[in-house]
Amino acid sequence: MAGSLILDSSGAPIPAQSSPVRYIGDGVTEAIESASFGRMQQLGGAMSRMFAPQLAYAAYLESGLLQRVIELPASDRVREWRDWQAEADQITLLEAEERRLGLQGKIKFAETLRGTGGGALILIAAGNPDEPLRVTGAGQLLAVNVVSADQLQLVDIDQDLGSPNYGLPRAFKIGSSGTELHPSRVVCFRGDPLAAGMGVSFERAFWGQSRLVRIFREVMRSDHAQEWFAALVKKAKLLRIGIPGLTDSVSDPGWQERLNRRMGAIASSESVLNAVVYDTGDGQNGAGEKIDDYQVTWNGIPAMMDAFDQRVAAVSGIPFTVLQGRSPGGMNATGDHDRRNWEREVMAGQRLELQPCLDQLDDALIPSALGSRPKEVWWQFAPLSTPTEAEEANRFKTWTEAAEKVQASAAIPDVAFNKAYQNSLSENGWMPGLDGALAEVPEAERFGITAEPEEEAEGGDLDLRGQGGSEDEPPRRAANDGKPAEGE
Repeated sequence: MAGSLILDSSGAPIPAQSSPVRYIGDGVTEAIESASFGRMQQLGGAMSRMFAPQLAYAAYLESGLLQRVIELPASDRVREWRDWQAEADQITLLEAEERRLGLQGKIKFAETLRGTGGGALILIAAGNPDEPLRVTGAGQLLAVNVVSADQLQLVDIDQDLGSPNYGLPRAFKIGSSGTELHPSRVVCFRGDPLAAGMGVSFERAFWGQSRLVRIFREVMRSDHAQEWFAALVKKAKLLRIGIPGLTDSVSDPGWQERLNRRMGAIASSESVLNAVVYDTGDGQNGAGEKIDDYQVTWNGIPAMMDAFDQRVAAVSGIPFTVLQGRSPGGMNATGDHDRRNWEREVMAGQRLELQPCLDQLDDALIPSALGSRPKEVWWQFAPLSTPTEAEEANRFKTWTEAAEKVQASAAIPDVAFNKAYQNSLSENGWMPGLDGALAEVPEAERFGITAEPEEEAEGGDLDLRGQGGSEDEPPRRAANDGKPAEGE
């Protein structure tokens, strides 16, 4: 008997002579044992321990739930993208450059690769690929392309514990062409950190842990539960046919043909007549076929399936309501709370993992869009959710009340306060068209720094000496001021 085919960690088949051979007997007990769920569990455990990146990606393509667990964080990190903080004409140029490069979609793809084992953006610009990237003029960033970790080789990884570049490569090499790339031209999207050693190579430690490996077993169990439930639904349609003397009749040479005709007649009556016809026996002992519908108890099955999915949610860090789009059965709805928790998780990923990648990219993107790298140009991630009209109105009311108290404290000069107040109204979108309207107002009037006009006295210039004043006498400061006495 031929041995079963086994693949090693690189995907190559192990020679047949070294493969274990299992002989299966003809007994029913042996057949049941060979297909037992216990063996499936052992296989699943071995697969999760020996999970090569190629197998991980194959599992990713096979399971819709696994794809959602990986793609949901990647999608939410870039869904609302980012808001540039710069002059209006600069923002227009920066956003046009991002569209030209197709940046938002490529960042999402790279974030997906981060979850499946690692990926990178390759920055294409003039100059030798093995030299540092220098973009100093408009349009010099020619393209941004996405590659997976399997397409890159790490060259000369620094293994000196005293080096600031410990664990980092001197260069990257494109597998297909062998071209070396300077690290400034490669923006790496790496998974959760792994420590080199303990069976983990420096290259695997550089790319980090694949999220697929962490969640594979739980997703597999959930998928199996769904498959078994679907099989149970199909089985609920089946008839249960009890045949007297079935075991003793197996040895009869003509029994198989008679059985086939008998089963065909039963199936025909079931489908054509919508009725069950069966033999009541010889009238003496009631022996004959007994046909029953398969009975299934559905109570508890949805809760059991939710339990598998809740385990997937717990291991992946994605709330159940976000992962499944609903609250689990038998539990109170926690959608708003889960959504806020998930948004905090996404923002943490943006800050800790995505932002360093974008900062490295912006060293080339901003000068390619603007022709230079102004220090005052910066950005922030856009909010992940949009408040309702009622929430926004309440936020505006709270903000204006707080601003009035700040103004009343006189802690901020009026000009500075007016500038900040107008900027806040504009940036939050509370008064559409405000920037255009204010641009038509002279700056001296816009920020409230116009000097008050002087009053002129009737018939000529304002008498600054006051009523009754003269060159020899000081002006009176009020109507009831008396004339100073002599000597005062």
